[in-house]
Amino acid sequence: MDETVKKITKRMSPKENRKRRKEECSVFLSYRKRESLLERISIWKEDIICIYQRLRYGYCYRDTWSIDQWFLTVVPNMIHDLRINSHGYPGSFEGLEEENIQKWNRILKRMEFLFREANEDTCRKKNPYEKEHDLAREEFTVKYGMLGEKLKTEEEIAREKREHTHRLYMMSDVPEYAEISEKWLAAEGELREYRDRCLKQGMVLMTKYFWNLWD
Repeated sequence: MDETVKKITKRMSPKENRKRRKEECSVFLSYRKRESLLERISIWKEDIICIYQRLRYGYCYRDTWSIDQWFLTVVPNMIHDLRINSHGYPGSFEGLEEENIQKWNRILKRMEFLFREANEDTCRKKNPYEKEHDLAREEFTVKYGMLGEKLKTEEEIAREKREHTHRLYMMSDVPEYAEISEKWLAAEGELREYRDRCLKQGMVLMTKYFWNLWD
């Protein structure tokens, strides 16, 4: 292996990186067994196109389907690598070199943490009612159908046919599931607010040190 390649490989995969699994941002779509071989081949062709676009442009059209999720998955990984590989610090820092290096390390670490917390998939905080809500949801579906269709009266069904409407029943519409539904929704609201605060704080740091995010 060429020495330059060895150096790059070592730089991108230092010992510090082995302590944590990097979040993945795949160009591949998940394949379902019910798809025919012809359909899978068509998807594989699209995968190749996405790989080419990533190689040439740094992103593919599938990344644009959810730029927010792409950002919160890829950018924290990049900041992590920058932090553990960094050879300097912003020139605006004052003080001893060792102190400045530690300060820059803390800033980058904080930025990475905030962006990971803003990502629903990597956020350390979880809904405490998630498991109970999932079990209740499964029970509700078995009893009343996915959208509560078994709760409809004959009069409602007849009216829907006449007016071309469709009534949806949620768990909160059924007394036995209303409490867990409300608790879960309230917790979800708090989590969204927390992740939004983390995103905003991370963006403040990124804006402040944007021109220093290089090594």
